[in-house]
Parts: sequence; C-alpha cells; structure tokens
Amino acid sequence: MQLRAPASARARRLVALGVVSLFVTIATLLTACQPPTVANAATGSSTRKPLTRDQPLTIVALGDSYSSGEGNAPFDTDAATCHRSASAWPRLLGQQLTGSTVKLLACSGAKTYSLTSAFHGQSAQITALKSLLSAGVHPDVVTITIGGNDAGFGPTIASCVVWRCFWTGHDNNSVQFVENQLPGLLQTAYQGVKAAAPNARILVVGYPDIFPSRSDNTCKWMDSTERVQLVGLNDDLDRVAKRAAGKAGVEFVSTANTLNGHRLCTTDSWLYPVELLGAGTTASAHPNAQGEQAIADAVYGYLFKGK
Repeated sequence: MQLRAPASARARRLVALGVVSLFVTIATLLTACQPPTVANAATGSSTRKPLTRDQPLTIVALGDSYSSGEGNAPFDTDAATCHRSASAWPRLLGQQLTGSTVKLLACSGAKTYSLTSAFHGQSAQITALKSLLSAGVHPDVVTITIGGNDAGFGPTIASCVVWRCFWTGHDNNSVQFVENQLPGLLQTAYQGVKAAAPNARILVVGYPDIFPSRSDNTCKWMDSTERVQLVGLNDDLDRVAKRAAGKAGVEFVSTANTLNGHRLCTTDSWLYPVELLGAGTTASAHPNAQGEQAIADAVYGYLFKGK
C-alpha cells in the first residue's frame, strides 16, 4: 500500500512532529514473541484439499505489496516495478515445505482490478495464473491479499502523520468505501481466483494489525481519537475480507496478531517506519524480514494446524 502526503501544507503538524523528513521512528517489543494466532476458514468455504507437512506443494501468491514483500530487497529483476522480494512471506512459506514451488505474482500497489487488468507492465494476475495452468503448473494453494490500496489505506496513514486522521474528505471516503464498495469488489475478486484454479485451496490472507492497541499511546504522531480511527480501519479491512471470503466460498487466514509486540512505534518493530519523503516511502508500514517470517509462520500454522 503506497503512502502519499496530502498536497496542502501541514505546517502545524510538522512542527509538532519535530522532524524534517516526516520520519516516524519505529521501536521495540519488550515482551517475547508469541506464536501467531490464526483464524478458522471463513464460513462457507469450499471443501479443503488435504495437505501434509512432508508434501511438496505448488503455491501461487497473488495480491498487493503485503504479498510481494515490499521493502525487502533484493527484488525480482523481471518484474522490478512490482517489487517481488526474495524474502516475501509466500517464498518463506515455500522454504518451510521441502521440494515446494512458489510462483509469486503479487505486485506492489495492486488493486482488485489488477487481478483482471495489466498493472505495472505485468499481465493481469488471474491471466498469469491461467497461463501457469496452461503450462502444466497446477497449484495446490493460491494465496491472495488485496483491498488495502482500493481503500486508500496508505494515503490515510499519511494524512494522519502530517495533519489529522479523517479530517479530510478523502479519509472519510476511505471508511465509506470499505463499508460499501469494497465487499463486492473483494467477493468478485475471490470468485475470479477460485474459478481460475478450481482444484486449489484458495486462501485469502488478511492484513496484520500494524498499529498499537486503541489504549496504547506509543505512536506520538497519533492522538487518542486518531488511534481509535486507524485501528478501526485496519480491523474493518480484515472483517470485510473475511466476510467476502465466506460469500465467495474460499478460506480466510487471519494474520491480525502476528505482529503483536512488534507493531509500529515499538522498539523492536517488525514493520518499516513511516516515511513520507525519500526512497523509503514505498516500504512504509510494511513488514520487514521478521514480519514477513511471522506471516509465513501464521499461514503455515493455518495449513497444518493439528497435523
């Protein structure tokens, strides 16, 4: 999800932040990392294809920057603008499964339309998935994270840093969009993926909670009201995705708790700091290497829970 600073001046907020680069320092976990909690499949999901830990799998990963591994160079050179990382969590998941193959089709900045339309010079992701099938690559699992860019989640975070959350019409529009338009877009997207790979398990992987809790004032660039608003929007994205997955008949994997103790503004964050200027803007608020591993572990735990 891309961050863009609002066009108008925000001098008062910048002085309060006390930084020139609009850099929000990330800080560290004081408690040991706990095993990630994962949710059950969404109600209405299709019959699961049984998998075992020692079974080589073919995994295809679709979606946006939260699947491509944004911020974690090096990136694939054949799709440089998509920032497909060597340490993206789908690839880390594959490394835990001996002999498995991972096809990473996710692209940084992708929206739901990127599944059916070309994006950043790359084929539509569902088209690329179908091409793999035509070439004899038959996925056991297809994962997808999508929707955050449709909702303008990144620009909303940016406006919170430089001014006030949900002060502008854009931010309020994001909330309304998540409630009213996003559910249908997600359901259609998930159904399209399911139709393209009917014999695979389709896993909708939710976004992790990236902000401290509503009662935690660690992030000094948010006041109590803003904190509640941003945490709420993060939660709403997850809730809407889970419901849409259920209606589409696919599985939902929650990664909400994977960054517990390591969220933004902790002293050992598993997320890149929020930057609004310079080369670090695309990585802002995305999982770093530890965060990518935590998400991979969560999906692994979901797939093989009890096995």
